Amino acid sequence: MNIMIELKEFDNYATIRIMREEKANAMNLDLIDEISAAVDSIEKKKNIISVIITGSGKFFSAGGDLSEMLKLDENSGRIFSLKGQKLMDSIEGSEKIYIAALNGPAYGGGMELALACDIRIASRDVKMGQTEINVGLVTGWGGAERLIKYVGKSIASYLLLTGAVLDAESAYKFGIIHKISDNPFDDAVKISQDLSKKNPDALRAYKHMLNIISFDLESIYFGKIVSSQNGKEAINAFFEKRVPNFK
Repeated sequence: MNIMIELKEFDNYATIRIMREEKANAMNLDLIDEISAAVDSIEKKKNIISVIITGSGKFFSAGGDLSEMLKLDENSGRIFSLKGQKLMDSIEGSEKIYIAALNGPAYGGGMELALACDIRIASRDVKMGQTEINVGLVTGWGGAERLIKYVGKSIASYLLLTGAVLDAESAYKFGIIHKISDNPFDDAVKISQDLSKKNPDALRAYKHMLNIISFDLESIYFGKIVSSQNGKEAINAFFEKRVPNFK
């Protein structure tokens, strides 16, 4: 099997670079498996706070590999969908903060991958779209549900039904991306370095709360965080005007 990703680990963050440039970083089953294995490996590393996902070459990802999809029957098509869903759910449900550094276009499944991340930074010339309908398909990896969650049913309906492609400014206005950058990867690294200075317990709590909206859950986590060693350390460091030393 060809190696389709480049995984690098640093002190407090990791990077996953999709390396299928000859196929515009289109995602087949082998690539999904490789990214999934990297995500599973990173999840076990307590020192890793955030993960940056980006693409090689001109594309973030052109989406699902259509040449592979031509070979799918109903059963194998469902397996293809479920494997992609599991990957996206693993990213969204991870305790790590995932940052999509969109170096180029993200279409179809590529946009679904970006939507599964917590933070999305895009280059100025990026193009994005849930373009599945343009090739007679529908989203298979949770993209429709996440798009509705992020932009609302009205805008999601338009984007899904028309397969419209958005430029960076439009995607930013809709809230699909959080920042437009001349160098999205470098900005993602800066955010990762900043996140490493924050209370990891609080970051994990926010990840959980953002996926399960509940006032009860918020009060539970507040009590746990404010009374924890890291919580006390953060408050003391603020008053003492020093960098906190989190455990």
